[in-house]
Amino acid sequence: MLTLIRNGGFPMFFIMAFGGVALAAAGWYAFRPNARSLGVIVWMGTATLFASLMGTVADLGTVAYAVSSMIQAGAKDWYVALIEGFAESMSPGIMGFALLSMVALVTAVGRARAS
Repeated sequence: MLTLIRNGGFPMFFIMAFGGVALAAAGWYAFRPNARSLGVIVWMGTATLFASLMGTVADLGTVAYAVSSMIQAGAKDWYVALIEGFAESMSPGIMGFALLSMVALVTAVGRARAS
C-alpha cells in the first residue's frame, strides 16, 4: 500500500480521505441501517471515484511532461520511463476502486440487514 501511495503522489491523500469517509459511512450503515446514511455513502463514493480519475489523469500528465523533456534532451531510453510512468499512474485507480469495492461490500451487508 505504501508503494501505491508513493507512486500515486499527492492525489492519493484525497482518495484515501474521501474513500475513508465513504467506508466509515458504509460501516455505520451496516451497523445501523437508515436511509439518511445512503446519501452520504453515494456522494462520498462519487467523490472517491472522481478523485481516482483526477489522480490518474494528473499522474499521466506528469509522465507525459517528463517524457517530453527526455525526448527533447535526446534521451534514447525515453520509452522505458513512459512504460514505468504509465504503470505508476495506475496507482490512484487501483486505490480508489479498491476502496469503492469495499464500500459496496459493506453497504450490501447493511442493505441485507435492513430488509
